[in-house]
Amino acid sequence: MKEPNISNFHWAGVVALIVAVAAWRAFVADGTTSLLANFTPIGAIALFAGSYFHNRVWRYFFPLAILFLSDLFLTRSIVNTSFLYAGWLWVYLAFVLTIYLGETISQKIKFSTVAAASIGSALVHWLLSDFGFWLTGGINVISGAPFEKTLSGLLICYSLGFPFFLKLASSTLLYSLLMYGGYSF
Repeated sequence: MKEPNISNFHWAGVVALIVAVAAWRAFVADGTTSLLANFTPIGAIALFAGSYFHNRVWRYFFPLAILFLSDLFLTRSIVNTSFLYAGWLWVYLAFVLTIYLGETISQKIKFSTVAAASIGSALVHWLLSDFGFWLTGGINVISGAPFEKTLSGLLICYSLGFPFFLKLASSTLLYSLLMYGGYSF
């Protein structure tokens, strides 16, 4: 595994790419059911940081700061709430686990481990964030009422979130392959 060096043009280019795609997320995703909702590079950024950022503080701070800044932008411009959104803590926990997953594959980076980690991190995100949404009184978009605190209510919440999981899994896989592949050349 290469040792990242910020003075290295190659490494600086990767960081610039990460920042550019993260900024793109803030301007394209609108928090709705649009085609691009949850098609974001943030999962790939978290995996990549977990694998290649050797400073443990920066490994966690960098992707979470990008997520936080884009969430602030999206929350203020779309949802108009005072601070973030319901269930945000569960989303951030999922990204902390994604960074940790990046750490676990850092010594064996190859196509199959990056692909599996990409899909696995999206799965963890879906299960945790939808559980948190259900637990904190999230609104069922079909009924307009909060999800029932039953197994049935949880399963309905998961089924409504499944299309977002598919987009996040696809985007995390795509961006991860671009980032890991771009860094290795």
